[in-house]
Amino acid sequence: MRRKFSFTAILLLLGVAQAQQKVTDAASAGTDAKQGKGGVYYVSFRTSAHIARSTPEIFHGISQDLLDYLKSKGVRIVADPERGVLETSDQMSIESMLRLAKLAGADSMLLVTVDRPAAAWLKITVQCFDESGKQLWEEHAEKKSGLNGKSAPHDMGEKIKSKLEAHMGKEGLPVDPAASGSSSSSSAPKPQ
Repeated sequence: MRRKFSFTAILLLLGVAQAQQKVTDAASAGTDAKQGKGGVYYVSFRTSAHIARSTPEIFHGISQDLLDYLKSKGVRIVADPERGVLETSDQMSIESMLRLAKLAGADSMLLVTVDRPAAAWLKITVQCFDESGKQLWEEHAEKKSGLNGKSAPHDMGEKIKSKLEAHMGKEGLPVDPAASGSSSSSSAPKPQ
């Protein structure tokens, strides 16, 4: 009987040791995430008006094009390990999105809103918030006129990209120094 008790005690101690190791590993992983902090959490929101008057392909195309553009410029995008990049049509508070950004290790959040107002073909709004929720800046592009809106996603995408250039490497749009060297030549003003 004494042997059974000793064997059970050893197994129990091994289980406790493994559990403590997992807690230690999780704590150090959290510390590593905090030390590697820095970057922008990217959220793309599709309004109910866009849902009613446009297609999901337009929304996802605009969101992905803008995300690819930011990455090509060396902007440090922080992805949520569970959700990746957040593209949603669900209403969420800024506080909830900022909580997700903090959990992902970002120090700012970029909220891209894709809208289809009644009096316009397309409206793209980009808002940048710091980790405390303070809005740092906002840019928007809107196509109001024309016989049709076929060129609106491309035209407004290019317009919003040119407005974001002024914020590259500044508060809210951190640029990775290694990547910024390769993109700095392409971001030089073009002669007109």
